[in-house]
Amino acid sequence: MAAIRKVVIVVLDGAGVGALPDAARYGDAGSNTLGNLAEKVGGLDLPHLERLGLGNIAPIKGVPPAANPAAAWGKMA
Repeated sequence: MAAIRKVVIVVLDGAGVGALPDAARYGDAGSNTLGNLAEKVGGLDLPHLERLGLGNIAPIKGVPPAANPAAAWGKMA
């Protein structure tokens, strides 16, 4: 196994990708900033983030899931 020489962490703070399970308690049921924005503008074109796996986190119009993402990806709560 090759040694990891560099790590880059990308945090899209404020670009929510779906409500948390307790969102209704705080008036945030249905929250999905990135998904709603993508729907409103007819889809997004984010080829680099798509390749890294952004579309694997949640459905985002214009950003399909990557079959073999070039990065690890996740959603924080």
